[in-house]
Amino acid sequence: MAVIEIIESRKVGARLHRVLSRSTEYAEPFMVTAAALAVFGHPLFYVIWRFLIPQPFEDVSLRLAGSLVALPVVFKNHWPVGLKKFLPYYWHFGVLFSLPFFFSLYLFLSEFSQVWVLSTIAATFLLTFVVTWYLAIIIFFLGIGASYGVYGFFLGGTIGTAPFLEILVVYLFALSVGGAINFRLQRYRESQSEFEKRLRLISGHSATMAKEHSQLLSRFLNNIIVNRLRRFQNQYGLDHALDLITRQEKRFCGIMQADIRNFTKMFDSDTELKVAQLISRCFSEITHFGQDVAVIKPIGDCIFIYSDEEQKEDAVLNILALASLFVHSVEKINRTLLSANLAPLNFGIAVHAGEVIYGNLASITMIDPTVIGLNVNKTARMEELTKSPVIRDIVGRNAVVMSEEFVRFLRERLGKFDAIIRLPLDELNVSIRDFPMVQTVYALPREAAEKFYPLAMEHIRSKRLANAPTFEVTERSVHLGVEYYYEMVDMGPNTTWSGFINVTLFPAEKVAELLRNHFQHLKSRISNGKEQWLTLSTENAPGEYDETDMEGWIIDIIEKLSAPADPRVRAPR
Repeated sequence: MAVIEIIESRKVGARLHRVLSRSTEYAEPFMVTAAALAVFGHPLFYVIWRFLIPQPFEDVSLRLAGSLVALPVVFKNHWPVGLKKFLPYYWHFGVLFSLPFFFSLYLFLSEFSQVWVLSTIAATFLLTFVVTWYLAIIIFFLGIGASYGVYGFFLGGTIGTAPFLEILVVYLFALSVGGAINFRLQRYRESQSEFEKRLRLISGHSATMAKEHSQLLSRFLNNIIVNRLRRFQNQYGLDHALDLITRQEKRFCGIMQADIRNFTKMFDSDTELKVAQLISRCFSEITHFGQDVAVIKPIGDCIFIYSDEEQKEDAVLNILALASLFVHSVEKINRTLLSANLAPLNFGIAVHAGEVIYGNLASITMIDPTVIGLNVNKTARMEELTKSPVIRDIVGRNAVVMSEEFVRFLRERLGKFDAIIRLPLDELNVSIRDFPMVQTVYALPREAAEKFYPLAMEHIRSKRLANAPTFEVTERSVHLGVEYYYEMVDMGPNTTWSGFINVTLFPAEKVAELLRNHFQHLKSRISNGKEQWLTLSTENAPGEYDETDMEGWIIDIIEKLSAPADPRVRAPR
């Protein structure tokens, strides 16, 4: 029986907490302002009713108590984390003390003076707007009863029956009118909240359609171009956005070109279809991971890449990361080929950096921005160096040839980079076609490129995350006193949802246990700091969930965390 009583009492406590939390949510927009008015209003009216317009009763200690009760609410946002869960209780205590108790006590002590009769009517009406209508009724009678008890039992006062009952009828009328208005306001707020929820759902569907349209674009255009088009369209409109991504202008770029060696001979030992499939395997990884980092253009057996970041060093590092990724992909395929006693693939790979002419070279009806210029040609000619037996003997298969300009920017970003090899072309009796004045280039052997691969992938992942389109669905909302919000990331079949819940008030063990038991399908983590935010993500199952799923999970988590834990009390023997 003891266990059952404990369980029932905890259920009642949970229901009370839920009721008070919902009531506090209604007062949240004006809570601090109301408390501040009470803090400064008590000393102000003490001066007015004591000195300017003297009343039968005025007491500085009661006024000071009224200000002190309201003061903590003014600073509620700075409460310690452990105290914030008690805000709903303190708010309703403060309302009870400041309105029905304080005003009715002054009414009794001033012997029903006209000023306090009217002031108490105003306080009664105000009460119905700072808490929910049914709590207003309860608090009104509790406050009147408490003040009557203090006045009669502690102060020894007596109240005449007739004036008190007459005035009480008037107060009940004010309470009824205010309660009815508040009831309608609450219904309106609830319908407005439901409307906003549906509006968010419609907005989410509209956003999904827009993002799926962008997803369709990204099937034919590089993600970098699509993201720029979307960003410029949001800022300037579609026409100006198209002009910005297609007009011809000078830009600094990091550039890479890779071309397979002995491509024609590959057809001697295999069909054209199988050769095409092999080349596709070489290009698939770099185009999948790299198109949020740079513009990638496969052209036959050649792949051309450029990155035009605002910071020159960033553009160069993007190209180095993609070159390392490409070498890793090709060598992974080569290991399979060698295990089958087949000849490995050998690419000529070159990277360079410098100014180019960027723009759309085709009609406005065919958007395909590219880059041209001497530095583009120089990259292609550097790639041809790998055809030279002297160079091939020094750098080996699938090495990355680098220009002096590229290496200079690279060292400015990474510092000393010992993995590269200097190639003095004049001493090796080798020259770059059309660029005979270039005397020195560098090379990154494939072994060094593969060692750099983990760092390269980390760089690519961070750039992809930074460039991924994020679409916020709603501003921060509150449920049972707990803040939350959620947003949509990426688009189309890659759509994922992220939810964020402020779990500062809850024990970390309780949050972790809840996630383990009910939400293992979601990726989750908790931030560190003054406030702890639980982050939920559907990235393990992109495209499978929508906004209603995420909001439902968030509400469920908040309600489960707010509910009291099951009692672990043994029944008496």
